[in-house]
Amino acid sequence: MTDLPETRSQPRTVKELRALYRVSQAVGASLNLTEAVEPVLRILAEELGMQRGTLALAEPDSGELVIEVAHGLTPAEIRRGRYRVGEGVMGRVLERGEPMVIPSIGAEPLFLDRTGARAGLDRSRVAFLCVPVKLGGETVGVLSADRLPAAGDELEDDLRVLEVVAALLAQAVRVQRMLRVDRRALEEENRRLREAFQERYGPGAWVGESPARRAVWDQVRLAARTRAPVLITGEAGTGRGFVARAIHAASAGERPFVEVGCGGRDPTELEAALFGPGGAVERARGGTLYLKDVEHLPPDLQGVALAVLKAGGRAGPRFVASAGPGLAEAVRQGRFRSDLYRRLSGVPVHVPSLAEARADVVPLARVFLARAAGPGARFLPEAEAALRERPWPGNLAELEAAVRAAAARAGGGDVAAEHLLSQPGRGESPVTPEAVIARWVDELLDRPPPGGVYRALVDRLDRIAVARALERAGGVRIRAAELLGINRNTLYAKLERMTKP
Repeated sequence: MTDLPETRSQPRTVKELRALYRVSQAVGASLNLTEAVEPVLRILAEELGMQRGTLALAEPDSGELVIEVAHGLTPAEIRRGRYRVGEGVMGRVLERGEPMVIPSIGAEPLFLDRTGARAGLDRSRVAFLCVPVKLGGETVGVLSADRLPAAGDELEDDLRVLEVVAALLAQAVRVQRMLRVDRRALEEENRRLREAFQERYGPGAWVGESPARRAVWDQVRLAARTRAPVLITGEAGTGRGFVARAIHAASAGERPFVEVGCGGRDPTELEAALFGPGGAVERARGGTLYLKDVEHLPPDLQGVALAVLKAGGRAGPRFVASAGPGLAEAVRQGRFRSDLYRRLSGVPVHVPSLAEARADVVPLARVFLARAAGPGARFLPEAEAALRERPWPGNLAELEAAVRAAAARAGGGDVAAEHLLSQPGRGESPVTPEAVIARWVDELLDRPPPGGVYRALVDRLDRIAVARALERAGGVRIRAAELLGINRNTLYAKLERMTKP
């Protein structure tokens, strides 16, 4: 259908058809209520001489009628357009759900002109039309417009057109309500996620009173005030990933957080995971891209990462990288680009080992014990003394594993020093990953399996690591491979081997 041609004198029906056609196009052109209604009111003025058109909607809480969109009114006049149910012509239409035609507003006491838009006009020469906007039988608003005096039949024609337009606008109101509900649900979900993220990674979750660990949170707060790249350094098991998520929670908690491990990955696969279509850089846009073990980033990809960092912009991801103590040596030897290192080090954060923060060993152990055995569980004094004396080379990961094992040995009771030993009462080394593996090796050496001790030990470790990674990844194999730092083909091969009898 095309626009109807203009003529000097057109029949009333032609004008109405053209007006309604243009109105239907305008209503469907935007999901935004104001953007849809403003052109509709302008069309009614241009085509049919309906001036000072308004769409007023009832507020959900108070029920008060408020002008949402208007044509020919100033912002101040729009703000004054508020009516209680039954008040004035518009309030009466809202209350009764029936249209009203006022041939002369000067002779109608119900017409309040609350907006003041007719000041200075000859009110005896202005007619006013007002029709209800209904959704499912409920009157949710009113549509109104002024007309110069006209014969009764012409006003009835105007009223009929206005009722058709009100029916069309009702659908725009319905869409607005649906979008508002969806937006509120999304905002509520974002709020819950943000609170959960803050609870897990906020200041209250960071345990530590030593100067070294307090300094970490000072740097987290600093990093949260900027979008500069962050480089987190520290030994394995110190909680570098926790710090990365804490920075994200404090600065962009409701936006995407995407983690990519750089170690043990095929370079081609890693490049696709980072920079390919739908890769991490694209998925983390506007949020945080966490590059774990960035010192293992292949040389060719270091240049690509530097280019992405230089491009920057608020639409791109904020880079947070973590690295072990070997990164500085890699820079000195030229295996890691010094310009990329400087760019990543916008905000440097060093996470101390437990050897650097020995005062925090017992407070951290208490947190791990509460997680493992409940808030009522406690260490006996000699157990806390034993915790302080040990070096904990595996840092938080080793400490948590030892506490979990001790809690299991204690059977829900107080944890004593003997519960922290691999063989209680014999003064042996604490339960560490190394101690567990050593015990496995001893068992295998005592009874060597047909395939050999080494093969059996590797298979056992593979099964545990793959099972744990799949559990954390919710069964998603590609994600499990990322967590393990291997490519997906290697993971598939391991799974296939594990399922063979």
